[in-house]
Amino acid sequence: MRALVLYCVLASTFFACKQQGKQANSAEVVAEYNGKQLLKSELPQELTAIKTADSSALLNAYIQKWIEREVILEAAEATLSEEQKNKDQLIEEYKNTLLIYDYQQALIKQKLDTGVSEQAISDYYNQNNTIFQLKKNIVKIRYVKIDKKKADLNKLKKWMQNPSPENDQLLQTYAEKQAENFSIDSNWLYLDDIVKEIPLDENYNQQRFLHNNKFISLEENGMLYLLYITDFRIKDALSPIEFEKDKIRDIILYQRKLTFLKDHEAELLKSAQSSGKIKWKQK
Repeated sequence: MRALVLYCVLASTFFACKQQGKQANSAEVVAEYNGKQLLKSELPQELTAIKTADSSALLNAYIQKWIEREVILEAAEATLSEEQKNKDQLIEEYKNTLLIYDYQQALIKQKLDTGVSEQAISDYYNQNNTIFQLKKNIVKIRYVKIDKKKADLNKLKKWMQNPSPENDQLLQTYAEKQAENFSIDSNWLYLDDIVKEIPLDENYNQQRFLHNNKFISLEENGMLYLLYITDFRIKDALSPIEFEKDKIRDIILYQRKLTFLKDHEAELLKSAQSSGKIKWKQK
C-alpha cells in the first residue's frame, strides 16, 4: 500500500511537470491530445529498445493509456473546483507520513533488540495459551513414498516404527537413495498437507483416522506410501508451543517495536519542550 501511494504521488507529479513548457518538433511527437504531447524520449526504454510484435503491442497499449489519462484529466480539470484540484496539502501529508515511517524503520533496525529468548517465548505461551487453539489437526510423522519394486518393506517398517538416532540414520540413508519423497523430521505439520501426498479416501474422518491408525501402508499405481504417526493434536485442542514459536516471536517483537517507538516519541517530545521550540497557545 505504501509503495502504491508513493507511486501515485510521484507519477502525478512527474506527468504534470513534463507537460509544462514542452516544445518539440513533429518527429518527436508520438501522440497528442488538446495541445499536450507525448514524446518519443518519454517512452519507457524497454518498449522502444527492441522491435517485436509484442513490444509494438505493449507500446500501443502504453500510448492508449496516456491518451485515456489525458482525456480523464481534462474532464477532472473542467469539473472540479480549485479547492478540490489543489492536492499540495495531500501530497505533503503523504510525504510526511513516508518520512516518519522510514525514520522509524531506520531506528528499529539500528537500536531495537530483536533477540527473543526461549524463556520469553515460554512465558508468553503460558500466560496466553487460551489464544493458541488449533484450527486444524496437526501431526508429527515419518513418511516414505517409494516404488514398490525398490522397497524393503520389513526394514522400512522397523526403522519407521522404532525412532532412534541409529534407525533415523538408516532410514535417511535408504530413503535418499531409493525413495521418491520422504520426511523423518520432528516438526509439527498440518494433516491436510500430508494427505495431499497420500491416496486416502476423500470422505475419511481425520480425527477417527488419527485415533485409529499409527502405521499406514497404501499402494497406488506401483507406488508404496508408508506413514508412521509419532504424535498428533486434534482441532480445537491447545496448540503445542513448538508449533507456535514463530508466531509468538513475531508477537513479542511487534509489541516491543510499539513500546520502543512510543518511548522514543516521548523522549523527542520531552526534549522539544525543554528546548523551548514549542510555541502553543492552549485554549
